[in-house]
Amino acid sequence: MSDATAELPTSIPRYHRGQPSLLGINHLLVTQDAGVAKRAQLHAALNGSPQCVTHLAQTEYASPAALQRALLDQLCRASVGLQLHLSGDEAFLWSLHALACQAGLQADEISLYCTDATRRPVYCVHCATLQYASASAQLQCRHCAVGLEVRRHFSERLGAYLGVCADADQPYAEVRP
Repeated sequence: MSDATAELPTSIPRYHRGQPSLLGINHLLVTQDAGVAKRAQLHAALNGSPQCVTHLAQTEYASPAALQRALLDQLCRASVGLQLHLSGDEAFLWSLHALACQAGLQADEISLYCTDATRRPVYCVHCATLQYASASAQLQCRHCAVGLEVRRHFSERLGAYLGVCADADQPYAEVRP
C-alpha cells in the first residue's frame, strides 16, 4: 500500500496543527474547555506583537447558545483582518464554523483545532436529522431508527458525516414482519 492510498479521503476534514495562523490583525479564540494552553500558544506565536487577542471559553457561559450569542456579538463588531481560532471536539467546531460562515467569514479566516475526535456529528440522509455519535462506523438513528453506516464523507455545508442505511434489506435494527 502506498502512502497516497493510506491518506484520508479529501472529504474528511483536516484540522490545523502546529503554530496558529498569524495572518490576522485581530484574533478571536473560542475554546470548548478553559483553553489555557491554546491561549498561551497563540500569545507565544504572536511574540508580543500588538495584535489583539480575545478569548471566549465555553466554560464561562451558561449554555452553548450563550456562547454562540457571544461569538455572534464579537463577529458583528469585528473589522477586516479577524482570524478566528476554534478549539474543541468536532461537534463544537462545526456548529461554530457554520455560525462564523453565516456571519461572513471565509474559510481561510477560520482555523480549526480538533481536540477530541470521539464525538462527531452524523447526518441521517433518510430523515434529515443531525445527531452526535461516537466514532464507530455504525449506529442507529435516534429519530427514524434506521441502522446507519457512517460514511467516510464529511459535508462542510451540513457540518457532519453522512449516515446512510447500512442494510437496505433490513433497514431497522429490530426484525420487522
